[in-house]
Amino acid sequence: MGSVLIVDDNDDLRFSLAQVVKNEGFAIQSAATGAEALEILYSSIIDIIFLDINLPDRDGIELIPDIKEISHDISIVMLTGINEAKTAVEALKAGALDYIVKPFDIIEFKSVMHRLIQSRLIEKKVLIEEQELAGQSLICACEPMRKVKAAISTAAQVDSAVLISGETGTGKEVVARAIHQAKHHQSGVFVKVDCGTLSANLIESELFGYDQGAFTDARKDKKGLVEVANGGTLFLDEIGNLPISLQPKLLRLIEESTFRKVGGLKDIKVSVRIIAATNSDLEQGVAENSFREDLYYRLNVIPIALPPLRERENDIVLLADYFLHLLNREMKKNIKGFTDKATQTMLTYGWPGNIRELRNLIEREVIFSQSEWLALSELSEKNVPDGSTRSNHLKSLKEMELDHISRVLQRTGNNKSLAAKILGISRNTLRTKIEG
Repeated sequence: MGSVLIVDDNDDLRFSLAQVVKNEGFAIQSAATGAEALEILYSSIIDIIFLDINLPDRDGIELIPDIKEISHDISIVMLTGINEAKTAVEALKAGALDYIVKPFDIIEFKSVMHRLIQSRLIEKKVLIEEQELAGQSLICACEPMRKVKAAISTAAQVDSAVLISGETGTGKEVVARAIHQAKHHQSGVFVKVDCGTLSANLIESELFGYDQGAFTDARKDKKGLVEVANGGTLFLDEIGNLPISLQPKLLRLIEESTFRKVGGLKDIKVSVRIIAATNSDLEQGVAENSFREDLYYRLNVIPIALPPLRERENDIVLLADYFLHLLNREMKKNIKGFTDKATQTMLTYGWPGNIRELRNLIEREVIFSQSEWLALSELSEKNVPDGSTRSNHLKSLKEMELDHISRVLQRTGNNKSLAAKILGISRNTLRTKIEG
């Protein structure tokens, strides 16, 4: 749902437009002066402002820079009189997206409003998707994730198969998409196949397609997902669940870049990058004869092992802040952050569900929170961490000190002067401790 702010000193017009906006299903606020408008913008997330040029306290055009300073991507539409069309052009140069000349038709008003709201929603969706792609995989303050980032960079430069391993919820698909995006940029498709949700009977026809008459219900030819992914990336999630009977066909695809449809008589040539992911031990599968050894080695050309979240202590707060930022935008909230107690709880909890659990917890809290600061105590008892699942590894005082310094640096945006002040030490002492 979009949100609209009407800024006009004409009470009747302001009331009428507010009713139109409300009837169209959008959130509405209104202001009679520039000062009132700015006050609303400081406390609310607004998508579109319909702004009168002549306001009692200041010129509407002069207000545009102040609006942009609060929210640089907000859509501004000027409301102008017939004799002020030239002034409206100046408003467009100042940053307004459009203008409507009074007296205007309500249909015109609604048309402009719907067009800009739709544009804003698309922009937000793209932004969130881009941040989802880049943010989770590139948040890497801990050493294991720095190695993952380096592996992503290496994998993006070649076409060899990649095998991503890690517990459920560690972000295997995010890493796969990051490799694809870095490799293909804006070309090539990313096709995901979940080998754990399709039955043995369905997965072959879904992957490789079939020719008409291949079986009873095959009334026409069907293109498989391998063919759909031609020129791009085929992501095989939970590859350990792929039936042993299909593994030779996948092996042939990797080695020869060819396959046959179910019931087909001719080979089809494709250019597909294979990325597989698993939360199971494939080497054990090889030992138990449930996974082919030759396929394992062909998939494991570039291995990427994702650490569980409990081993990414330096990343937990960064990820939490990132998700909060996304959810604030998505839900039009303005939550500032986490309480100190909540932060400490996040750092001591074991996160059996990894990143997925972290996001779900924050999303749930954002939905129900009425406070400016999130506290994990506001979650249901089921989700309140008690620290019991943390690793039993005991750290030395030096390790604990470095961990604390790292968290302070993260929260201060790596501002060493500010971090030193918070820690109660000099900047030189801080540098000595970091360089160790």
